[in-house]
Amino acid sequence: MRAVTPIIEYLQTKLREAGPRRFHAIAAETGLSESILPKLAYGMRDNPRVQTIQPLLDFFQAIERGERDLPEPKSERQHA
Repeated sequence: MRAVTPIIEYLQTKLREAGPRRFHAIAAETGLSESILPKLAYGMRDNPRVQTIQPLLDFFQAIERGERDLPEPKSERQHA
C-alpha cells in the first residue's frame, strides 16, 4: 500500500526541487503571483486557498505525466 503525502507537503517538495530560479516561470505558467511561491515552498503559509494550490497541483502533475516540462531556471544574470 502506498503512503499518501499531504498535498501541501507534495507542493513544498516540488517547489523546493524546482528551486527559486524557476519561480518566475512557474508563476507565469500557473497564473499565480511569484511572491507566493517561496512562501509555500518554505512553509510560511499555513493554510493556502484552493485557488492557490490547484494551479500548482495541476502544473506539477502534468510534469509527472510527461505532458509538460519543468521550465528552465533563470541564469544568474537574468535573476538579478
